[in-house]
Amino acid sequence: MLLSIFWGVAIMIIGLGMQVKVLASAPDATDVAMSLFSGIFNIGIGAGALVGSQVSLHLSMASIGYIGAIPALAALVWSLMIFRRWPVSLEDHQPHHS
Repeated sequence: MLLSIFWGVAIMIIGLGMQVKVLASAPDATDVAMSLFSGIFNIGIGAGALVGSQVSLHLSMASIGYIGAIPALAALVWSLMIFRRWPVSLEDHQPHHS
């Protein structure tokens, strides 16, 4: 149970962090940027379902977590590298109202 809570929090933090990066990258086209982000996110969900089904068919249900850990760890490392290389603060990109 505790691991599931940690996993859910981690996914939310990574997802929200990536949304901040997307919005900071295209401040003049946030609607287009977020629609592309959403599409890519959904492709990832579909790819995960496809890989999971193939693993369950050719290996076993017990192997799904181990195989799924490979792209999950790669995504975590990639996200950390992106966040460190191009730091973004929400305060830097807030519209200023007078």
